[in-house]
Amino acid sequence: MRGRPFELTFEEKDTAENLKALYLRERDGAVRTRLHALWLLRSGWRLRPVAQAVGVHYRSVQRWVGWYRNGGVGAVRGHKIGGKGQEPFLSEEAQEQMADEVATGRFRTAAQIREWIAHEYGVSYTLGGVYSLLKRLKCAPKVPRPLHAKADLQVQQAWKKGALSRPWLQPE
Repeated sequence: MRGRPFELTFEEKDTAENLKALYLRERDGAVRTRLHALWLLRSGWRLRPVAQAVGVHYRSVQRWVGWYRNGGVGAVRGHKIGGKGQEPFLSEEAQEQMADEVATGRFRTAAQIREWIAHEYGVSYTLGGVYSLLKRLKCAPKVPRPLHAKADLQVQQAWKKGALSRPWLQPE
């Protein structure tokens, strides 16, 4: 046996029966796996067999034990996968202003929005970042297609509805 022996002191309320009950009631899959590992450790299993039984890496079980040592079952349940994420470049107020500006139809492309954000707020976005921001804000830089000066809208609408089979033969 290499290294120091594994020792984990459980809280009095965390009996094997209580941990098993928590494990069986848990609906979140990731938390359920952690509670399963704690229950097995409380039942006398060693780290490596626990990791193999719950299907995770040995180091993951060590991390969960560290969380338990620092805060008990609450700390093990409280850790979320993925973390908080990066803070947004623009404040909520600036995001609302940007969404309002996009809604006016002023921009035709994400590159134009990117330039406007850099000029107004001094923040540099990539094009992918602009598209991601637009998706989060549920807006798009789309504007209607331009119409030709000679286009006859009534004939176009009639053709769309099927009234005219050949609009180019329409008598003047």
